[in-house]
Amino acid sequence: MDTLILKPTKTNPYICLDPSSQKYEISGQSFPEDPQTAFSPIFKWLEDNLAKLNHKMELHLQADYFNSASNRLLLKMFRLMEIQVQAGKEIEIIWRYDDEEIQNDGIIFSRIVSIPFQFVYNPVEDD
Repeated sequence: MDTLILKPTKTNPYICLDPSSQKYEISGQSFPEDPQTAFSPIFKWLEDNLAKLNHKMELHLQADYFNSASNRLLLKMFRLMEIQVQAGKEIEIIWRYDDEEIQNDGIIFSRIVSIPFQFVYNPVEDD
């Protein structure tokens, strides 16, 4: 299976979808000029690999800031995952948040899709 690792930029999040190490993470900020292009590698990876997973996928998501376009694409991503959950795949979203607004975004997603969500308070450490 393929591994997808994209380094963060000022406007795009860090993305790691690595079945060999069972590490799945999206973190940082997401407000790309062209969100569809920024998220297309994620959708391609999910379409090509998600059904082939033979282990539990725990997606760690730390959304420091995601704009509304990115949130719509997150929902699209969760919908793809939901199809696999309904087909018997074990997938869980670990929603890390550092403030109430980001926590509420995760709660809304958890009510829309049938994927288990775990909420973890993860405060930002000051330098």
